[in-house]
Amino acid sequence: MAPVAAPSLATLMAAALLGGGGLQAAEPLVVEPYRASGSPAASPPWRQCPGCDLRGATLRGLLLNGMDLRRADLRDADLRGSNLEGADLTGADLRGAQLQHVRLTNADLAEADLRRANLRDAVILQALTPGVQIEGAVLVGADFSGSGLVVGGEEPPLPPPLPPLPGQP
Repeated sequence: MAPVAAPSLATLMAAALLGGGGLQAAEPLVVEPYRASGSPAASPPWRQCPGCDLRGATLRGLLLNGMDLRRADLRDADLRGSNLEGADLTGADLRGAQLQHVRLTNADLAEADLRRANLRDAVILQALTPGVQIEGAVLVGADFSGSGLVVGGEEPPLPPPLPPLPGQP
């Protein structure tokens, strides 16, 4: 009978991890991309759409991050649950759009028209917002942290300077 080589340390460890029974061939590991429930499921076939007419379009739950939508007409569009992180919406018309639970983090909303849009529970962190119009928009639960957007009127005046310390001119 021919001598049998002793199993290597790696083989013994693998056998222990597999339950200690006889050695079995490993099955190939199938890795699928993670998708949380309610996460965007698809991307549109186009990556650039400046000036597009998307009035009333259903774009619900789409992955639109980084999309160029400058001056796009998105009036009354349904974008609920979509991811628009880093999108360029400069001058876009979003009047009456459904933007509940949308992600607009790091998006450019300069001069965008969001009047009467529904932004309930939207995440709009660190977005550029100079000149954005939001009159009549639903903002319940929306997070504009770091976006520099002032909701509810003009910015308050700065407080007066502190008086000089005693003994200083």
